Amino acid sequence: MWEMAEDHDPLRRSLAALQRYASAAAPDEVFLDDMQQRIDASANSQGHGPVPTHAPRLRILLLGYSGAGNTGADLRTIETIAQLQRLLAPREPDITLFALGDCFDHPVLATTPKLTPALPYLPDALDAAIRDADLVLNVEGSTYTSKFSDSLAGILIGGVALADAHGRPAIAYGVDSGTMSAALTRFVTRNAARGQILCRNETARAHLAPLDVQAQLGADTAWTYRAPHSARAAARGSRIAALCPNNPFWWPVVADAARARLLDARREVSPFRYGPLHFHSWDDTRTAAYDAYLARFADIAEGLRQQGYTPVLVGMEQLDRAACADLAARLPFPVEIVARGAERLDEVAATVAQAACVVTTRYHAAVLAMSHGVPVFGLSMDPRIDRLLAEAGCAQWRAACDAEDSTQAALAQLGMLEAPHVRAELIACYDRYADAQRSRFEEMGRQVLGALGL
Repeated sequence: MWEMAEDHDPLRRSLAALQRYASAAAPDEVFLDDMQQRIDASANSQGHGPVPTHAPRLRILLLGYSGAGNTGADLRTIETIAQLQRLLAPREPDITLFALGDCFDHPVLATTPKLTPALPYLPDALDAAIRDADLVLNVEGSTYTSKFSDSLAGILIGGVALADAHGRPAIAYGVDSGTMSAALTRFVTRNAARGQILCRNETARAHLAPLDVQAQLGADTAWTYRAPHSARAAARGSRIAALCPNNPFWWPVVADAARARLLDARREVSPFRYGPLHFHSWDDTRTAAYDAYLARFADIAEGLRQQGYTPVLVGMEQLDRAACADLAARLPFPVEIVARGAERLDEVAATVAQAACVVTTRYHAAVLAMSHGVPVFGLSMDPRIDRLLAEAGCAQWRAACDAEDSTQAALAQLGMLEAPHVRAELIACYDRYADAQRSRFEEMGRQVLGALGL
């Protein structure tokens, strides 16, 4: 009797799927499999093309990483919403935001309705939400990668594929790629033809091509954001070096249900826990790498201070507050920390945008700096910053965050800014690149209109 009731009751069926996922030895793989099952079931039930829109307002579902206090993810979402409102005016779209937290410290984020899951297991909740949408956009940049979490990638890639299977227009909006696990690679290949994929750089587009993903060239959506003037940032003076560290070595997060259950049973907490089931990766090797990274960043801070700069530590994501504190503890002088969560999005962004120079491991701190004409040196943790600076013609302004010579490279490049022509040429290079990215973003908007038949 229970099995029969479960088969016909969506809530019980979803609860059972959630329990299976939470108790699995490899939850991330189960999640991808469950997303695939729902994609296949939707495709098999559809015998038509795109579903016509009959709602009085266009219903748009945005998939991403908003709510987690990640400034880059939030800037992408904010600028996408602003573009959609411009494109569809005077018709006002009905936008719903899939959120992964509760940090909404910007008016656009605060006032945009959030998805209330209709069912407890996320693949089921997405399936239900997508059925009520006229357009689904994945607005997160770090999409085709296992760097952060295969479950997150499954939400983003799978959400677009699921929408396409339901006959809804679905677009991955200015996304990037990186190293993927075998399970995620299979998932991507199986859904390669689903949805419209717009990459934010040519390298990502080429990287996905062997997986049969026929992506088009687009841009990151944060290039149009303009940081508001901050009196607090201005009061610091004209020689501010914004340093944006994080912990590059505790990714990806990996689901471990047994570990989570043990902690819950003991009523214990772990600094490595990330949500109900996931944990940051950590061991002695990662500890040593992080320690060396902080030492190099501290040497850069001291070197910039000797060059006449005042370092300010910027936490671009709430998680980065710990890295800022760890870095501050290594410095022989007091340093201000401006970290998301304790500070609002616009203040964090303004600190970067009004700096004299920036050193960052965060991709969107580099975007903010370049789009506001601020020289930036990237300490890259993965290919994203490398691709950005290389495409802009500034490949020499980066080093791997674990490279032993990264301190010398950063200080040498930033020291060249004392020559006025170097700074002027660099800013001119940024301006050309930023203008090209904004033009691509406008073209992406036209493709949205085309997907909607408008």
